[in-house]
Formats: sequence, structure tokens, C-alpha cells
Amino acid sequence: MARIRKVFVESLHLNVRDEELPYEQMLEGAVILDSIAVLEFVTAVEKEFGITMEPKFLEVEFDFLRDLSVLGSYIERRIETHPSAESRGAPE
Repeated sequence: MARIRKVFVESLHLNVRDEELPYEQMLEGAVILDSIAVLEFVTAVEKEFGITMEPKFLEVEFDFLRDLSVLGSYIERRIETHPSAESRGAPE
């Protein structure tokens, strides 16, 4: 989860340290996100963890922005079911 928070803060160039976002914090509540910000975050997550996020996951009302644990679980499942040589491992 810490890696996800770090990617969130860095990809959106937030003026806050990732440690300042509690695990329970809904990412969408941390900042106002437009579609470009969401795309930048998704791209950064894919790059960090070596996965490709499925379009159907992204269409489900952006639940992954509402609950950090949903995103963490999704990333772990993607890594387990679609391991790649570039995969950097599960979220911490």
C-alpha cells in the first residue's frame, strides 16, 4: 500500500508526502481528480508494478480510487495471474 500511495503522490505531483495520506484515505478525496489525473495515475501504477490494468476494472465507477485496499488487491491478482519479466512485485 505504501508503494501505491507513493505512486499516487509522485504521479500527480502533489504537494504532500505519501506518508501523510492514511491507508483509509480515499484517493479521490485526497485531491480533486480529473480524467487526465486518473490516466496519469493509472499509467504510473502500470509502470511501477509491471502490469496492465483491465478496462473493465477502470470502468467500475473508479472504485479503485475510493478504496486503496481494492487497488492493492487488484494489483496483487494481476501480478499473480499475469506475471511478466518486468513485474516489480506486489504492493507493500
